[in-house]
Amino acid sequence: MDNEAILLQVRDGELVGVGSWVYVWLRPGPDQPVIYVGSTGVPPVVRTWLHLHDADPDVGRVAARYPAAAHEPMDVLAFPVPRHLERAAVKAALVDLLDMRGLLSEFYVGDQPGLLTPDGGTSPTVGWIADQIAAHTSQDHRL
Repeated sequence: MDNEAILLQVRDGELVGVGSWVYVWLRPGPDQPVIYVGSTGVPPVVRTWLHLHDADPDVGRVAARYPAAAHEPMDVLAFPVPRHLERAAVKAALVDLLDMRGLLSEFYVGDQPGLLTPDGGTSPTVGWIADQIAAHTSQDHRL
């Protein structure tokens, strides 16, 4: 058992230092694995739990839009968004790039490609994230 404490700092009613994230929900395996791309300002573990357990379909989006997530194996990869980039722009560019690379599943339930306007300055970051996703999907992570 790990006996290390986790420090969560709350200042002025908000969590401090949790950062900004984009994350992808994947069906394990190499064939069009991405079913959802999201972005959040809360720790990804919290957002993942909310996606699965919150009864509000606007909060528990993955469970509401892809009910199989409750019983299928799923992987969630989360990536910090650098401070100089807007989270929404990174997400939009990532959705577009994953679509171009053929990584969006036929079961994809997130924002549609081309729906948002990505920022061209996100390209290096988004390219690196997409490469990490592709590398993860090229391996067999099923137990």
